[in-house]
Amino acid sequence: MKVCETSIWSNEQLSLGEGPLTHHLRSSLVWCDINGSAVYERGFAGDETRKFELPVLPSAAGILDEKQVLIASEIDFRVLDLESGATETVMEFPEDRLMRSNDGRVHPSGAFWIGTMAKDGNGRPGAIYRFFRGNLSILVEGIVTPNSICFSSDGTTAYYTDTPSRIIWKVPTDPTTGEIIGEREVHVGLRMDAEGQPDGSVVDAEGNLWNSRWGGSSLDVYGPHGDLISSYQLPVEQPTCPAFIGSELDQIVTTSARVDLKDPKQSDGCVIRIHIPVKGVKEPIVRL
Repeated sequence: MKVCETSIWSNEQLSLGEGPLTHHLRSSLVWCDINGSAVYERGFAGDETRKFELPVLPSAAGILDEKQVLIASEIDFRVLDLESGATETVMEFPEDRLMRSNDGRVHPSGAFWIGTMAKDGNGRPGAIYRFFRGNLSILVEGIVTPNSICFSSDGTTAYYTDTPSRIIWKVPTDPTTGEIIGEREVHVGLRMDAEGQPDGSVVDAEGNLWNSRWGGSSLDVYGPHGDLISSYQLPVEQPTCPAFIGSELDQIVTTSARVDLKDPKQSDGCVIRIHIPVKGVKEPIVRL
């Protein structure tokens, strides 16, 4: 594992920071505290973090326009106005209240992929859904803890994991609709001697997959063929999901979580910047 320079980019100590969204239309990062029922936003060049409190548990977001994002929550998809803080429900999830949303990301087609799981982590398995042009459909069933949802820039490949399995899968997708069109195969099988489990991921401009390893204090980088390129040591025990920031998207951060830690450090739960060179990509716009 490589030691590199890191810093706290946003110092809110969240219970379960997740779902960081690079909002290139606003030059900001938007992310969630699932357990805290809140969404946060911070400009790439600013020093102020704004907080939006919600009556539901949010977990992921997608860009709609310069002012609005689509939030996936425990019970629905809802629009959040980042100027006024107002919300409006778009569609409810066909899940019971024992379930919640987890990791999610927008496919290059504009389809929003979102995973669901049991709130206590031990109930019935969830699924990965696809929300596209007003329709919600199930893509993958029997997922205990859906994570690592991300896509190749051309929309032909999707990645995801069921975190306890320690496997990141890849599957072919239709570039125009975000639907699965073939069988999945193993992209990454986490070594048995590696601490932690795969959490959220993002793909860079060179096709490399960057994965935050929950419980492993690590940001791992895998090449387009699934080979491990680098592992960077982080000052948090439970990193959750990486995202690109900066005017050129040439910086990378990861959200993290304090939940269930017996002796959390000051940095646990914060957004951490890793000072290494990257070539990020813009997130697609959601097609409602």
